[in-house]
Amino acid sequence: MQQLTGLDQMFFSLDTQTTNSVLGGLVRFEPPADGQIGPDEAFMRKRLAERLPFIPPMTKVVRNVPLGLDYGYLADPGRIDIDDHLRTVELPAPADDAALAEEVSRIMGFPLRSDRPLWDLWIITGLADGSVAMLLRIHHGMVDGSTMPRIWDLFSDEPTEPMEIDRTRTAPLPEPLFGEAEMAVRAVTGILKRPLTMTRLTYRFGKWVVTRYPEDGLTTVPGLVTRVLPGAPGRVGTSAVNFFRRRRGADEVQPYLETWFPPRTRFNARASSSRHFVFSEMELARVKAVGKRMGATLNNTVVAICAGAVRRYLEEHGGSPDEPLCVCVPVSLRHEDIEVPWSNHVHMMFSDFPTQLDDPIERVRVVTRDLTRAKNSFDGLPTHLIREASNFLPKDLLSWMTKLWIRLPENYSRAPWNLVVSNVRGPSKPATMNGVRVLGYWPASFLSIGGGLNITLQSYVDKICFGFIGAPELVGDLWPLVDYMNDALAELEAAVDAQYATTHLDTAPVTPESGAPKTNETVNDVVAEKITVSR
Repeated sequence: MQQLTGLDQMFFSLDTQTTNSVLGGLVRFEPPADGQIGPDEAFMRKRLAERLPFIPPMTKVVRNVPLGLDYGYLADPGRIDIDDHLRTVELPAPADDAALAEEVSRIMGFPLRSDRPLWDLWIITGLADGSVAMLLRIHHGMVDGSTMPRIWDLFSDEPTEPMEIDRTRTAPLPEPLFGEAEMAVRAVTGILKRPLTMTRLTYRFGKWVVTRYPEDGLTTVPGLVTRVLPGAPGRVGTSAVNFFRRRRGADEVQPYLETWFPPRTRFNARASSSRHFVFSEMELARVKAVGKRMGATLNNTVVAICAGAVRRYLEEHGGSPDEPLCVCVPVSLRHEDIEVPWSNHVHMMFSDFPTQLDDPIERVRVVTRDLTRAKNSFDGLPTHLIREASNFLPKDLLSWMTKLWIRLPENYSRAPWNLVVSNVRGPSKPATMNGVRVLGYWPASFLSIGGGLNITLQSYVDKICFGFIGAPELVGDLWPLVDYMNDALAELEAAVDAQYATTHLDTAPVTPESGAPKTNETVNDVVAEKITVSR
């Protein structure tokens, strides 16, 4: 039995009447050749039976501790009925991309059943070109977004990772022989051991402070405290800390969340449980090329393109705010020595999203500056210790906070960010299933309370696949956003052609003074398997 962490529990606490923390991934295949049998339900039933033992979160159920004394456990449910998780949907032929997206929207609108492992797989047929699509859903409390490509990889004909039954480096707890009574005793024992656990965590925190002293001096602890304070207290505190850091020549820090009240947009309100999903793709080479001419990273270029598309979307629906929006950026904390790889290893970073700017080149420069500052400040946090410290939060605290949040007046129940933009690194080589090539992977993420728009991207071979999901009553029709993304890329290319036609900046990076990284690493690359801007 693997115990849930405070971070895992946080995603379970977001399951309400209007939100559910379900991650979705849409895969589409090439039309099968004559005589070729594609990955149909019979094939996937067999493939799942073969591969599920290598994907622990898809073979576990959540077992709660009596009286909520401690975080729950991932336990063996016994026999898994694959047919209970596998569904085939035939769309009225000939179905186009809009019909496929509408079906995904319908499926993403309802939660997963909690009496079985928290996943399901939908096979969608009836598409006009004869191709097949699949939608995999799994709860965020079991895995994070960067794990989804790994799961699809393990479903493929030739997985790139070795298949191992259990990659957990710490011994799991045995199943309780005496049921819930034994689980309650374990929880009480854990509570009694917490002073010792806290002592160990304090010792490790002290070691971290010592390692930071050569760079930060006496501002290490004040810098940490002021960074995690939101809003005005954080801004005032970091300003004072930065006065001393500048004298030492250390990097300045900024609040983790600069404001509780970002500009109001049409998609920042209380949403229903319905979802609206659309998807598109973009040539990876084009995005890389235009970014390279500016000396900008791929990650920052993509974020700036998203800002341009959202700006036009807002202008078409009443106007863009004069201030930058606040974007939530999930960041993967995975590394090679993670003890429990099948779990959540993700944190959130917040940055300005320059939808107020009309100049596409300036949007790239501002995104580069702000994301770099946010990343530098984020890197100074002991994220590995914060994740452990979250385990000391009472199990039901987050659930009660969520219930209170959704009952507040609407002006106070919206999120302190406007949207999420997330960028997940995908495979560089094409995958196949039953000999049929995968055309692409489009993420379908979840919506947090008070946030009605999520943009998640994943690279796949020579393209970037975009998945847009929103609350239909807040965002309206998202299909124009697909065109706005392509228009934003074309607009940036034209601006770069016009401004840099004779300056030959192909090898000249954006200067560090403008806030750009000194190398051509993306924000994703710098923090091991990173994300960028949304779910």
